[in-house]
Amino acid sequence: MSVPYQRLTRIDARWRWWRPLVALAFLAGWYLVSQVLIVIAYTIPVGATSGAEGLIDFEQKLSSGALDPTDPLTLSVSLVSLVVLLPGIVLAVRVAGLGRGVLSSVRFRVRWGWTAWCLVPTLVIAAIMFFMQALYPLGDGMITGDGWNHAAIGQSTVTLSTLVLTVALVVVLVPFQGAAEEFVFRGFLMQTVASWIPRRAGTITAVAVSTVVFALLHIPNGYNVWGILDVGSFGLIAAIIVLRTGGLEATVLQHAFNNIMIFVLQAPGWSRIDLQSQDANGTPGGWLVSLGTSLAYWGMVELLAKWRGLDRRFAGHQAPRFRGPVPAWAGGPRWTQPGGAGWDGTPAHAAGTAGSGPADDAGRADGAGPVDGVGAVDTTAGVAGRS
Repeated sequence: MSVPYQRLTRIDARWRWWRPLVALAFLAGWYLVSQVLIVIAYTIPVGATSGAEGLIDFEQKLSSGALDPTDPLTLSVSLVSLVVLLPGIVLAVRVAGLGRGVLSSVRFRVRWGWTAWCLVPTLVIAAIMFFMQALYPLGDGMITGDGWNHAAIGQSTVTLSTLVLTVALVVVLVPFQGAAEEFVFRGFLMQTVASWIPRRAGTITAVAVSTVVFALLHIPNGYNVWGILDVGSFGLIAAIIVLRTGGLEATVLQHAFNNIMIFVLQAPGWSRIDLQSQDANGTPGGWLVSLGTSLAYWGMVELLAKWRGLDRRFAGHQAPRFRGPVPAWAGGPRWTQPGGAGWDGTPAHAAGTAGSGPADDAGRADGAGPVDGVGAVDTTAGVAGRS
């Protein structure tokens, strides 16, 4: 028996249908409070240094919803407002009692060894993206054999200090921004939907809901239909990679490097590249490039996972639905925490529901003989530990 990533929350016998809603409510409250605090933290110094005009300009830039890679201030606000979702979703899952580490992988933690191996296909795709966007995009490249192609891109419109600050912000914040979006959409959202709907229908629905919601939430950023298709394709393939690898490591790296490449290439603010144009919000060619690189990344991750013998599923059982009061012997982390024994080694009534029986001092059901006339109790844990 084994459990796929999208059903991990169901190995905890405390799971109930309403727990994900508690997590969602906590995350919503966390997000609203954090946004207020972020705005206050930024507007006070802006108002003190730039006055009313500076505040009006700052608020207009924020209300536009676009991530401007040439303005370190508004870029940092936009990124930080997303980064705070990462601790928020981790805490939300814990508060709701859905398990510790359940979003990371089927090992209930980040698999750092696997993450390091995933850097290989990530860097390959990053190099391809750089070539497609900078050296030879569908037209004149940004770089020629003699240096920058100023005939195509014009001059940089930002100072060197602004450029350095922007790149530093991107390198520091974007990995956490990418991780936050992966934990929310490919982690929490997919696990929630799949925990409500069983079997293959639940998996398909979870992928569809995650992909559609992820794409629709990018509409305020000004994306056109090709931009939304681009984002949707990225989200769809990322969801499949998560299911195929049993964790978020590969897609966090993919998301982070993808965004870093985009922001770094746009950071100089080339005078002949209009980031507000229709083409900047999505083109058929851009969508095809994104789709192709995502498929290539998936293929390389699949080959790498097969070569490394990646553990893609949790080697244990889902906990059956418990009906009735929790028996005295079922208390404690051994029975209720992910990776513990669950209900698999407990005595059962004829109806198939967990029942009470003798317990030793360790809180484990006594398997020496019949319990409540049901027969010998199977004391096999049935669930692998979280090593």
